[in-house]
Amino acid sequence: MFYDLPATLEAEIDELESLIEKYRQGLLDAAFLKVYRVPFGCYEQRRDGSYIVRIRAIGGAVTTGQLQAIAWLSGQYDAEAVHITSRQEFQIHDVALGNVIPAMRGLLNAGFSTRGGGNMVRNIILSPDAGIATDEVFDPSPYAFALTSLLITEPDSWALPRKLKIAFSNSPADTAFAQFNDIGYIATIVDGVKGFRVYVVGGLGAKSAVGHLLHEFIPAGEMYTVAKSINRLFDRRGNRKNKNAAWLRFLWKQLGEAKFRELYLAEFEAVSNEPSTSQFAPVEVLEETRFIPKRAIGDESIEFLTWKKRYAFEQRQTGLNSALIPVALGNIANQDLKELADFLSPFGENTVRATFGQNLRLRNIPEAFLPSVYAVAKTISGLADLPRVLDNSISCAGVDTCKLGICQPKGALAALENTLPTTSVDLNRLESFQISFPGCPNSSGQHSLADLGFYGQAQRKGQRMYPAYAIVAGSIHSEGNAQLAQPIDSISAHDLPDFAAEILAIWLEKQWRFASFAEYIDAEGKDDIRAICDRYREIPDFNVDRSYYFDWNSQQLFTIAGRGPGECSAGLFDLIGVGFEADQGGAQAAGGRHLQRRARQLALSNSAQFCACYW
Repeated sequence: MFYDLPATLEAEIDELESLIEKYRQGLLDAAFLKVYRVPFGCYEQRRDGSYIVRIRAIGGAVTTGQLQAIAWLSGQYDAEAVHITSRQEFQIHDVALGNVIPAMRGLLNAGFSTRGGGNMVRNIILSPDAGIATDEVFDPSPYAFALTSLLITEPDSWALPRKLKIAFSNSPADTAFAQFNDIGYIATIVDGVKGFRVYVVGGLGAKSAVGHLLHEFIPAGEMYTVAKSINRLFDRRGNRKNKNAAWLRFLWKQLGEAKFRELYLAEFEAVSNEPSTSQFAPVEVLEETRFIPKRAIGDESIEFLTWKKRYAFEQRQTGLNSALIPVALGNIANQDLKELADFLSPFGENTVRATFGQNLRLRNIPEAFLPSVYAVAKTISGLADLPRVLDNSISCAGVDTCKLGICQPKGALAALENTLPTTSVDLNRLESFQISFPGCPNSSGQHSLADLGFYGQAQRKGQRMYPAYAIVAGSIHSEGNAQLAQPIDSISAHDLPDFAAEILAIWLEKQWRFASFAEYIDAEGKDDIRAICDRYREIPDFNVDRSYYFDWNSQQLFTIAGRGPGECSAGLFDLIGVGFEADQGGAQAAGGRHLQRRARQLALSNSAQFCACYW
């Protein structure tokens, strides 16, 4: 197990169960239930009566036994697949309300907490190759695991003004986007002492921002003190009234840098003197060596060698390898996940992590077994024999599940993946290129961190609406040079695959002149993108070509009907009109004054409505 479960979690699940039962009996309003349900990682999907159960997995780390448990529970409660999120978590979709509590209890028995939705400390993320990368400064995983175990037991982590997101990167390449989170740690060593450079108030979504350097160096043992101090400052000073100004980065702006740092240092001094701070210790992950009964298979085919070049990587541990298993749209069938867990089990428990690209990265695999990994990858992934740029491309769920969704990004991504291999674009030269698709301007698809990003929009021609995407491009992640992708233009959903093929072809022609895609975007790329968009600007009238007015993978004319408030921060605005203070009798019927006080406390601390996105 990679983190400790709070001692109170089982009793809290029991309490949620009683509230769900009261709701099903008509004794509790849906808005009251939502205040409790969402913090447990249980989100209502766009289709009424179906729910998502989100599973906290620090840095995407799970044991093979836990993978098997997730796969079994997903099938047990009628989901066809397990979803991997862009924040290294797992989700079970399409869960009936009556099955939510049994699913949570099953996950609890497997060592998982689902609690972590709404305005609280979110899943802590890690470089996917932490612990195995040949160029890492050191492995920050033990610190992320320990920090999680502490923060999720502390009351002030659960009722913040807004989400608090934390990331750990293992090198200055910042492969965990530490500079784009509320708190970001980047591993460094000074005079032989392990520690971190610390960034704060970065974030995606509303008014995205690159973080500011808070500490040039902090010893690794003081990492918890930093997080706890920021957490307290946010809890005490954050904006709980205005949903549009609730993020930590808005507090930095409101107070000003000097005042923010002054208040933070006061909290830091206070936390440093608390007994719990001196007890902090990283959670070391023991590398388990198992007897491997399976016999390695041989494979010298062109297909295997091509796959190995694209998807296999040497680890810093001699003789061991890592391999990427591409998962189309982040959805892996229950049986495929179980078969993968069964395959990995003989190699040890520390053999897999989820990635930001919604894929699975295997680790600690002896080189002789890479042909066996390839055989498994071909069985469970249709992307295993395709260039890695197609695997790097990600999308959020869009209108399939999210109430804030505008477009069908999964359909657009699938269309792009079908189109690109048919063009003359040499996809193998785009190995590390990332394309991202959220279905709305929110950040679940990480478009602000992409080389080329698209987020869903609704546009009109005359009286008809049609699906479209805004285009952003040119992000940089490396420490000290970080920048968000820049907004440039827009394109109809229908023309998006052809547009993408054209701009990628132009980039490859000019690639030799630029150090990066971001440099090309700054120099010439924006003009190239706008020139291509100009040729697609005028779309046909509805009676000439109706296809433009249908979204990808949809048989219905495009509409934003059904779009509404998301559930990522259920709270005060969900209770407006319910009258939970005035209706004493209703509150008592729903569980008495204790419920009334609890609902008020949670509502006041979760006062925004955004989508259930991961970033």
